[in-house]
Amino acid sequence: MDDAGGTLAEDQEARRLRALDALRAMDGDPDDPRFQRIVRLAARLFDAPRAAIRLVGHDRVWLKAKVGFDHLEEPRPAGLAERLREYGVVSNPDVAADPDPPVRPWNADSRFFACAPLRDPDGNVLGLLTVEDPRPRDAIEPGLTEALADLAALAMEELLHDAETAANAERRALDSERIALALRAANLGEFAWDIVGDTVEVSPRMARITEIPEGEAPAENGQALYAFVHPDDREAVRAEVEAQLKARGRYEVEFRRVSSDPGRTIWNRVAGLLVLDGEHHPARLIGVVQDVTARRDADEQRENLLTELDHRIKNILAAVQSVAAQSARRASSLDGFLKAFTGRLKSMSSAHDLLSAARWRGATLARIAAAELGGLAPSQTRWDGPELFLTPRAAAALSLTLHELAVNAVKYGALSVESGRVEVVWRHAPEGGFNLEWLETGGPLTAPPERRGFGATLIEDVVGRELGGRATIEYRRSGVTAMIHAAADALVDAPEPEPAAPEDERIVETFGAGDDAFKSGDIAGLKVLIVEDSLLLAMELEAGLEDSGVEVVGCAAELSEALQMLELPFDAAVLDADLNGQSVAPVAEVLRKEGRPFVFATGYADKAAPMGFDAPIVRKPYNVHQIARALASVTGR
Repeated sequence: MDDAGGTLAEDQEARRLRALDALRAMDGDPDDPRFQRIVRLAARLFDAPRAAIRLVGHDRVWLKAKVGFDHLEEPRPAGLAERLREYGVVSNPDVAADPDPPVRPWNADSRFFACAPLRDPDGNVLGLLTVEDPRPRDAIEPGLTEALADLAALAMEELLHDAETAANAERRALDSERIALALRAANLGEFAWDIVGDTVEVSPRMARITEIPEGEAPAENGQALYAFVHPDDREAVRAEVEAQLKARGRYEVEFRRVSSDPGRTIWNRVAGLLVLDGEHHPARLIGVVQDVTARRDADEQRENLLTELDHRIKNILAAVQSVAAQSARRASSLDGFLKAFTGRLKSMSSAHDLLSAARWRGATLARIAAAELGGLAPSQTRWDGPELFLTPRAAAALSLTLHELAVNAVKYGALSVESGRVEVVWRHAPEGGFNLEWLETGGPLTAPPERRGFGATLIEDVVGRELGGRATIEYRRSGVTAMIHAAADALVDAPEPEPAAPEDERIVETFGAGDDAFKSGDIAGLKVLIVEDSLLLAMELEAGLEDSGVEVVGCAAELSEALQMLELPFDAAVLDADLNGQSVAPVAEVLRKEGRPFVFATGYADKAAPMGFDAPIVRKPYNVHQIARALASVTGR
């Protein structure tokens, strides 16, 4: 029982000390007039020379207010807190006559002693209001002890009030710091319009944003708030603000503001709230200002990019339509049309990849030549020239021009035999622009064609219109020679830094004779899974593979669907890199772990292509022969 009682007492004392610490009254101002009045009144009630408000701390007693004492703190008497819990108001007329008083005076010469506890709302006794006198008393009137208790309660109320006031001040300071932090983080400046006093206060942050002087200034019936609005927007902004305030008591507007830099347009966003007084009359308007110039510029740039993208897509579709029509008009068979059209489409795609890698700033002539000639016959082709950077329009045109010359060389010219060679050389032109020479040697004897083909017509038209120059093609017996001159407008300064070359990948490409060398029957009997989110592409690929004797076990358009279909039996898979915005990597990872072969079919450029997998990548637009060759490669056919 003693242990239990001791534990309870310790818990009670711990709670009492926590309550006292929460007041933060120890070591406070000893001359606070409120508490000084209380102790003076207590001393006068008992006609005593000494009185004090004593707060009992961990190991000392602090005199919050005092009369007749010179010191501010005293050692804490042993057992004081325990006795305080047992007694209420204590009044001892003559301490010397009491062998065991509940509370002893702090001064040894005191004969009369009275005290009342400072009790908080939870019942914790945090201290005492004490009165002492060296003179003893015969008796104490009951009304005096009640008055002492009232004074103690008043002192406790003041202590609690001070604690609450301090806590509220801390909360307000913390809220103010949070608000200031939020305003800084959001780059906001604040203002307040005192409608009654007709003054406006501008914060330093708002002054920096709006270039309005900080501090308090006449509001001019609110018109000063519109001083930094651009004159062309001022009336519209004022009308919008008044309409929103009338409708819902708050407003949000964006407008151009007057700038110290005449050549710069600055946009601000303002949000305000109307504050009403007790009679529901407008009293204040508070608000924040934000500089949204960067966001507006980004929005405008995005709109311009979307407009430009729409324009380019329409131009590309028109170009594809034209190439398809011209290829069909000159083709003698469906197979011939498909080969010619697919090759030209592939050339346009290669040029697009080069431009995309350089963020549509253009492309180097060397990379264009490498894209069109590099996959043909490395030992039979060579290109050389200074570093020239072409505009996007010129790059696309030259890519198509070199493609047409290369197709002719593969079919009829130097690249149709192993002994043939193709050399492409370009140099700066004296009058600006550049001159490019295409030279074929070692091939079959050539002669001018009986009729002018679409390729030659395309080259002359493209060079004349898109490169601002001219082209001449000579059919010498030793081989075809083409001279191309491009105007100075076809070149631009190379951006810094020059786009880095793409990392090596296993990219499966087909060109001309490559299709003829591959036999579609090589993949007959394979079971293939197609993962492609474009329905038309999936249908075309499925039909083409089935024509080659492949069994298509399924077509998945979504990532979840593809993961489920991995349970099907198949020999290889064709994976689109992106499935409606989701990467196909989880599917590829499962296939890699299971040791099942797969190929990627993607329209992404090098930087966005699937990396980290030892699998061929077939670029879109592709034909079925390219996919078939890739499947044959990964399955060992």
